[in-house]
Amino acid sequence: MGILYGSQNVDERYSAIVEPNLYTDDVLIPNVTFTAKYSIGPAGQIFVHKLDKKTVAVGTPGRDFTDVAADDTLIPIALNNNFQQSRKIYGVQANAVAFDMGEEYLSDTIATVREARRYSALACLATEGTASSNATASDKDTIVANLLAMRKMIRDGHGNANFALVNTTDYALLLQNIGIQEVYDPAVRTAELLRRFGLTIIECNGFDEAAAEYYNAAGTKVTVDLTGVEMIVGSYEAFSLVDNLEVMRIIDSELFAGSKAQVEINSGLKVTNPALIVVKKNKASI
Repeated sequence: MGILYGSQNVDERYSAIVEPNLYTDDVLIPNVTFTAKYSIGPAGQIFVHKLDKKTVAVGTPGRDFTDVAADDTLIPIALNNNFQQSRKIYGVQANAVAFDMGEEYLSDTIATVREARRYSALACLATEGTASSNATASDKDTIVANLLAMRKMIRDGHGNANFALVNTTDYALLLQNIGIQEVYDPAVRTAELLRRFGLTIIECNGFDEAAAEYYNAAGTKVTVDLTGVEMIVGSYEAFSLVDNLEVMRIIDSELFAGSKAQVEINSGLKVTNPALIVVKKNKASI
């Protein structure tokens, strides 16, 4: 139906600027929330050696060594999580619009695939980390204590905690408590919570998926309800994210006159040390 200005039909046009879709924030940051140090070359599965820890008893001077056999365990990182999407772009469609369909659909497909990978990574962290015994939802009075208690769990286990992923509700509570204080503290600037308690605290708006999925090292698909996850505190060294394929391309189609915007990422997801990843939930997630 045409647009009338009074009794006059006026022209219609379509904008060459495309309104972007909304995606979750990218919280997968190398050496902040995960490590890729086990990316060692072509492989479908990587095994990481973990030496068994031994104890040493104090003695008196002038004694022989007691030999202890070398032994270890293997931690598997299976690169078995595949994310892909292909968008068809017919030539007649591309020739009939003012924007570059190939470029726009490729950009959107990249964002879609990366978001799916983020949800799987969060599902892995929530499942393979150590659950906090505190299942009571945090409030303004308890949020800081709960965060510190999770950090304490890791420190008491002789580990280091250096990041926290916090859902949007808890992040708002943290900002009310420690994010907008008038203090001479370089960790707090312009009402933004940047770094506190030795943790890089990151707001995660990806804890909104009720059925996030990933394949574990045994090849089993695990479905996780992330909506009950409040916080994940840990060491980035304990969460491995390894890729062995990343393809982003526009190719001519062999089936129709046009092209395809294709993206594929193949990843391995593994919490290599559950003691260094602590997860607080206020409801069951699996």
